[in-house]
Amino acid sequence: MNYLKAIPFALLTTSIPLLVSTHALSSERSTVSFSIDNDGVFGTDEDYTNGIFLSYTSGSITPYSIFRPLSISYWGASSLDKFEVQLGHKMWTPSDINATEPVANDRPYAGYFHTEFNYISLHPQQAQRVNLTVGATGESSFADQAQQLVHSIVGSTEPQGWEYQIEDRFAGSLGYLTHLNWKRAPAVGLTSWEISNVTEANIGNFRSDISTGAMFRWGTDLGGNFGSANIHSENPFKAGMIGASKRGWFSYFGIKARYRFNDMTIQGNRPGIPEPSEAYDITLQPWQAEATLGIAWYNQYVGVSTFIASKSAEYNEAKKSIYGNGGVSLFAFF
Repeated sequence: MNYLKAIPFALLTTSIPLLVSTHALSSERSTVSFSIDNDGVFGTDEDYTNGIFLSYTSGSITPYSIFRPLSISYWGASSLDKFEVQLGHKMWTPSDINATEPVANDRPYAGYFHTEFNYISLHPQQAQRVNLTVGATGESSFADQAQQLVHSIVGSTEPQGWEYQIEDRFAGSLGYLTHLNWKRAPAVGLTSWEISNVTEANIGNFRSDISTGAMFRWGTDLGGNFGSANIHSENPFKAGMIGASKRGWFSYFGIKARYRFNDMTIQGNRPGIPEPSEAYDITLQPWQAEATLGIAWYNQYVGVSTFIASKSAEYNEAKKSIYGNGGVSLFAFF
């Protein structure tokens, strides 16, 4: 990939100039992906236990005037911009799904069925995503039926406590994610290595938080797939954020710190809980950490990514200090 003479430009979130190309990136490929997370890779069935995601990302678009401020090109650089729509389903369960009565000091059952709308803007030195997420918790999330169906198929323990789940409620958030390249240099053969910063902020009644961390990657065409991997235990790979790159692979490792202000999956009301319901309340741990290790490969038609992740406890009464899960993402370009 060739780029013309670089110029400095001001970023939306920082006044530090980056060296950017004036050459317009282009990619007419649309992307579809299917991803699944599960903690079964560590032999557990608790906390964040499963996630399923189906997404469609457009090819390169010319930003409408209303969306121009969301594009890196608005601030003086060329960028590849896309829209993404994602349908997702997540669930959380307590440590003992055999219990027929709620257990004090344990995470509640919770599900989240949601749609996410993303505006993606990509450049080899910066990638960013602005998103609106809307969905529902409680019975409208269909988490209880989903887990019971899957467990009946695979012969796992039937969960007994979904009647005590977080209440049926509309939930949503606005979010901003940015990747900033700190250093990229040649390595062995055609490969390169890279260190970048990943910062994210979300606000809404589902979750509100702010986080930042560092990611190390090693592989090929890192400028063309910059931003596609995130530091998260929930669906960390976004195939739609692969830019003007026809083929490549990379491994990645990232670690970040987060401060979370609210979390409906922990603090939401549970109408089925026996009185006094306060005896079953748990307390959000605002300071949290996550680490993600993964690898991705793709050509001009298809690709695959897999990861394992760990995170610190998200509430003070948790029986463990660290939880883990893994996942895989399959995607295609057309």
